[in-house]
Amino acid sequence: MTKITYLFFDIGGVCLSNGWDHISREQSANLFGYDYAESDNRHYEIVLQFEKGNISRDDYLDEVIFYKKRDFSKKDVIEFMESQSVAHQNSFDVLGKLCSQGNYHISTLNNESLELNEFRIKKFGLSKYFTNFFSSCYLKMKKPEPEIYQAVLRIIQKKGEQCLFVDDREENIEGAKKCGFHTLHLPQVEDLEKLLKEKGILK
Repeated sequence: MTKITYLFFDIGGVCLSNGWDHISREQSANLFGYDYAESDNRHYEIVLQFEKGNISRDDYLDEVIFYKKRDFSKKDVIEFMESQSVAHQNSFDVLGKLCSQGNYHISTLNNESLELNEFRIKKFGLSKYFTNFFSSCYLKMKKPEPEIYQAVLRIIQKKGEQCLFVDDREENIEGAKKCGFHTLHLPQVEDLEKLLKEKGILK
């Protein structure tokens, strides 16, 4: 059996809360008093390009919220967006243990828009745990598209069987499996340490 030497973690739902999901978007609409359904329809029209880094946060907000005059500012919304990011401390404890073992190259493989991704990396000190950030906004492709998993393997010049990918969403897990990755589906973030121990990754 080929030894696993590369670990890839999703960020939202595994290490941190989701950055800007439907719950946060609805809370934003309620807080600032705009129509959630209308805004969410506009969100889905451009979210793919937003998370692939093809449009800026300013352009996204212009299309999704500030397409009409508001009595609140873009700065207010950005501050709210950033406030939604919360750490899953148990995941950081696990990452610390993995780093101290020194047996793996540890990177992210995540979908995130550019500005929010870079805010989260800096805010939570993710560079202490991850060597590389294979994020949709940098690679211009998004999970579960097979191209993103294939691109990662080409960049690191390894085979999927040498890699383990951890994600909370089944569709992303299935995409990685099709490209030969070992996978760990994590619907409950509290189970991360137990599941990694069961796979023999964490001692």
